[in-house]
Amino acid sequence: MANQANEGYELNLAEYWQIISRRRWIIIFCALAMGGFSGLLTWVKQPPPIYNSSAAIKIESSINVADLLLMGGRSRQFSDVKTQLAIIESYAVMERVAQRLGIISDELSSEEIRSNPDYVDEVLSLKDNINVYQDEESGLIQIIATSTRPLFAKNLAQAVADEFKAFNVEDKNRRVFEAKKFIQQQLIIVRERLKKAEEDIGKYRRAHNLTIANSDPQIIGKLISDLEVEYRQQIARLNDLRFAIKPLRQRINHGSWDYQAVTVSGKVSDYFALLNQRLVEMALKRTELMSNYTDAHPQIQELRDQAQDILSSMVGELEKQIQLTQRRIKSVQKNIENTKVRFEGVPEQALEIQRMQRTVRINVELFDLLEKKYQEVLIKEAEKVQAVSLVRPAMLSTYRINPVNPAQSAIAGLILGLVLGLIIALILETMDSSVGTIEEVESYLGTPVVGFVPQLEHDEAIDLFKGIDELEISGHQLERQIRLISHFSPPSTASEAYRSLRTNLLFSQTGDHKVILITSSTVKEGKSTIAANLAVVLAQQGARILLIDADMRKPMQHHTFGIKRDPGLSECLLGQHHWQDAVKRFSDVMLGDMGIDQALLTPGLDQLEVLTCGIVSANPPDLLAAPAMDTILKEVREEYDMVIIDMPPLLHTTDATILASKVDGVLLVYHIGSVVRGALKRVQTNIESVGGKVIGIVLNGVRGELSPDYATYKMNRYYAYSYGSDEQLRGNMLQQIIAKMKRRSLSLWQAIKAGFSRE
Repeated sequence: MANQANEGYELNLAEYWQIISRRRWIIIFCALAMGGFSGLLTWVKQPPPIYNSSAAIKIESSINVADLLLMGGRSRQFSDVKTQLAIIESYAVMERVAQRLGIISDELSSEEIRSNPDYVDEVLSLKDNINVYQDEESGLIQIIATSTRPLFAKNLAQAVADEFKAFNVEDKNRRVFEAKKFIQQQLIIVRERLKKAEEDIGKYRRAHNLTIANSDPQIIGKLISDLEVEYRQQIARLNDLRFAIKPLRQRINHGSWDYQAVTVSGKVSDYFALLNQRLVEMALKRTELMSNYTDAHPQIQELRDQAQDILSSMVGELEKQIQLTQRRIKSVQKNIENTKVRFEGVPEQALEIQRMQRTVRINVELFDLLEKKYQEVLIKEAEKVQAVSLVRPAMLSTYRINPVNPAQSAIAGLILGLVLGLIIALILETMDSSVGTIEEVESYLGTPVVGFVPQLEHDEAIDLFKGIDELEISGHQLERQIRLISHFSPPSTASEAYRSLRTNLLFSQTGDHKVILITSSTVKEGKSTIAANLAVVLAQQGARILLIDADMRKPMQHHTFGIKRDPGLSECLLGQHHWQDAVKRFSDVMLGDMGIDQALLTPGLDQLEVLTCGIVSANPPDLLAAPAMDTILKEVREEYDMVIIDMPPLLHTTDATILASKVDGVLLVYHIGSVVRGALKRVQTNIESVGGKVIGIVLNGVRGELSPDYATYKMNRYYAYSYGSDEQLRGNMLQQIIAKMKRRSLSLWQAIKAGFSRE
C-alpha cells in the first residue's frame, strides 16, 4: 500500500491484512526459501552419525578377616567408587583394551607401547570415547562407549568392562599370580638341571666303566645323606626361628598389642603353641569386651598386660629353641666331618658318583617341592577374589545419539522466513509510492473517484461467459467479451461497476458535459476498455452515444467491436471523408466480426456509433491540432447526447493535452498500483495547465488484496460473477434468449435495409 497522504491517517489491522494479501507471494517465497534452505542445509551439513553402547558392572567390597579383627569386629565403611571410576578410565586399562581390540599388537610390552607416541595417541583416543559414571539408584557402574561405528562402540564398551574385570582380579590377587609365575619359571630351570645331572652320571659311569655296586656304597651314602638332610633341616629351622623372633621383638618394643597371633613356619615347641593359642583366645575375648567397654577399662588393661607377658614368654621360648638348634647344627657338622674322615679310603670315582647322585636327588626333591607348591598356587588361584562382576553386557546400537531433524530445521526456517517476508513486505509497502485507496486518490489529487472497475481474471471470465453462447468460446471471442463485458454479461459485477460509473458521472456533473475525453497515465491501464463499456452502458440507458477512437498510436476500438478500422478519424481530419460517412453504426457491428447473434445479445447497442481511428500516415498530434478536429467536435456535440473520446496515455504522448481544453471534461483512468503518485499528479497538472478539467478518476483493476476499499465493500466475494439470486438469474437468462430471438428477426431487416441504402 502507498504511503498515506492525508495527515493523521494510520493503518488498521484490516489494512495490514491487505498488505499481507497483496505481498503474499513475497512472504510465501521467503518462507519456502528459508524453510527449504534450512532443511537442505541441515541435511547436507549433518555431522557423522554417532552411536553408543553401554555395559554395566558391579563392584563388591571384600572384607578381610584379619582386617575385621584389627577393627575390633566392626566393618570398615570406605567407598572407593571414585577410585574405581578413575581406574576404569586409566591409561593402564585403556592400553589393555587397545591390545584386546587389535589396535595395538598384543606382543608389545607396556614399555614399548609407551615409548611410541603413535601408540600413546591411539590409547588416549580410546579414553576420549569412554564415559564412566555410577548410577545413583542402583549403584552400578555404567560404561558408555561412543563411536561413529556401532559395532566398534559395542566392542569397545565390552572390552573396557572385561579388561577392567581382569585388571581388578590381577590387582587383588597379585601375590598369587607372581608366585605362580615364579614357580613356573623355577620348574623349567630345575627340570633342566635334573636332566643335566642325570645325564652327567651316565656319562661319568660310561667314561670310568663304573657300575652301581662299586660306586654306591649304601652305608656311606645313607649316612652322609642323612646327616646332610638333617643339617639342612636344622638350618631351615634356625632361619624360621630367627625370622619369627624379629617381628615379635618389634611388637614388644612398640609397646602396644596388635591382637594378632604369632605365625611360625613349622613347630617350635608345645609350650610355644600353647602360648600362641592363649594369645588368640585373649584377642577374641578383647573383641567381645570392646563391644561394651573402652580401652581404659580395667579388664581391657588386664588383658593387655597378660598379652605382653605372653609375648615376652614366647620370645624367651624362641631364644631357647634358637640356642638348641645352633648346638644341634654344630653337632651335625661335626658328625659329617668325622664321617668323611672315616671313609677317606673310598675310591675317588665312587665319591664323585655319590656326589653326582646327591645332586640328582636334591634336584628331584626340589622339583617335587616345586610341583607341590605349584598345585597349591593353582588352588589359591581358583579361589581368587573377584570383586567385579558383569551385570549387563554391551549391546549393538542401531540408533544414533546425534540425530538430525531437517523437518524441524525447515519449520524453524519457515517461521523465520515468514517473519523475514513480513519485514520485506512492509519495507516494500513503505517504499511503494503508488496510491491504492479511494481516500488516497481523492485526497492527493483533489478530484473525486467516480467509479472503480474490479479485476477480472482469465479463469473467472471463462466461468462467467460459459453458457451465454452455445458455440465454444475461442481466445479472440473471449478477449472481446472481456473488453465489452457490459454488453456480453450485463448481470456481472464488472458491468454493474460501469453502470455505477455512468450514474456517478451523470449525477455529479456541475455543467453540461457532453464531450468527455478518457485517458490514462501510462499504457495498459484499461482506458480503451473503460471508454467502450462506458459508451455501451450509456447507450443501454437510451442515449445516443458516439465513441471516437482518437488513440492513433495503438487503437483498440475497432478490435473491441469487430468493425473495420478505416475509414476513420484520420481520414476525416485529412479531408478524405466526412465524419458522418466514417461513423460505424449498428449494422456495421452486426456485419462485422461480432456477428448478428452477439450484437443482438443485449439491447442498447443500436444507440451506439463508433468513429474508429482509421489509417494514420501523418503525425498524430498535427492531425488532432488541425481545425478539422474542432469542426468535428462542434458537429458531434450537436448530433449526439454524449461523445466519448478514447485518447493515448499522457505520459507517453501529447495527444490528450491537445484535446483536453476542447472537451467538456477529462476522465482519468488509473490502474491500481501501476504508476507512482508523482506521475499521476503530473498527468493532472498537464491537463489543467492546458485549460483542461479532470472531472473524475476511474480506478481500474481493483482487487481485494490491492484495494482495502474494495475488500471492505465485499463486492469481490459476495458478487463473485453477477448480482441477483439464482432464480432471478435464470429468469433473466430466459428473458434474454426470448428478446434476442425477437431482435434477430427485427434487426436483420434493418441491417439489410441499411446496406441497400448505403449502396
